[in-house]
Amino acid sequence: MSKRQLRMGVAGLGRAFTIMVPTLANDPRVRLVAGADPLPEGRKLFESQFGARTYATVEELCADPDVEVVYVATPHQHHAAHKVERRRRIGEWHLGGLE
Repeated sequence: MSKRQLRMGVAGLGRAFTIMVPTLANDPRVRLVAGADPLPEGRKLFESQFGARTYATVEELCADPDVEVVYVATPHQHHAAHKVERRRRIGEWHLGGLE
């Protein structure tokens, strides 16, 4: 029986995300489908590693209808704003950090 994969987007493709890559990429329940980062270098690397779409903003990521859940890996001072955006666009799913 095949299990459904959760279609995950990642907000922030820098250091915090690189720490989580082995866990997320190797979890059979997760498929990384999109990422967001203001830096083009991080977006290009994410695209090449995961064959996924990327965006320059978290707002664009959360507007992607294929994204079911967002892992927030942005700098801590941005977490609150990004969590509000995630809730506004895709609901209550939350992974990463504390509410």
